[in-house]
Amino acid sequence: MGSIVMDDVIVEDRTMIVAGSLVPPGKTLESGFLYVGRSVKKLRPVTDAEIARLRYSAKHDVRVMDNYLQGQP
Repeated sequence: MGSIVMDDVIVEDRTMIVAGSLVPPGKTLESGFLYVGRSVKKLRPVTDAEIARLRYSAKHDVRVMDNYLQGQP
């Protein structure tokens, strides 16, 4: 289940939202924090390791896509 982000929400850089969360209209999610719940609440700071894992995962997904588009397994 994905999260629901309502109208006029601002999600700053380095912010993570847990799946299934609800972000109500007009809320600003501060940079560098993990948010969870219905309605979301700031849970804790996002770690450098989590950010690194997401960057690695995104780069890997792009490599997989490029291989697929080039007809490679």
